[in-house]
Amino acid sequence: MNPKTLVTNFLILLLVQISTLTSVVNSLQEYHKENYKSEFRVRPNTLVRIVISNDLIGLKNNGNAGFVCTNGNKVWRKTKPGDRYVLAQFKYDGKRRQAFTHCHLRSNLGFVNFPVNIYPETSAYCYPSYVCGYSVRKDGVYYTPEKKLYRWKKEK
Repeated sequence: MNPKTLVTNFLILLLVQISTLTSVVNSLQEYHKENYKSEFRVRPNTLVRIVISNDLIGLKNNGNAGFVCTNGNKVWRKTKPGDRYVLAQFKYDGKRRQAFTHCHLRSNLGFVNFPVNIYPETSAYCYPSYVCGYSVRKDGVYYTPEKKLYRWKKEK
């Protein structure tokens, strides 16, 4: 090979390496790895499920709970510790922008009213399984993606 061609190829390779190095160094992702989220796009026909799980394990009295939601046939469902149920599903079809239901939960600890609001961006919180969850705990009902706690209320 011609020495001039070798030098030219070497310089091009060096420039490519430097350009990729500066783009990685200057990117937000490298500086904020734990907090950085790239733009998330929801694919059509993505199915997001909102699940409730009964985590009232280890109570002196039984950890049973019952809940009813405003969607569907409005039937009370009884849960024992360890049970999981699907509260709502949302299939993104490109047209429907939101699904909403309201749930009422009762146990020996009291009652909780909580909203279940699903929109296409919810799937970013639930990625990669597309399952988000409410957890029934001793201190209330905890929604994991938003880190929000709905506390028990006592009956009057």
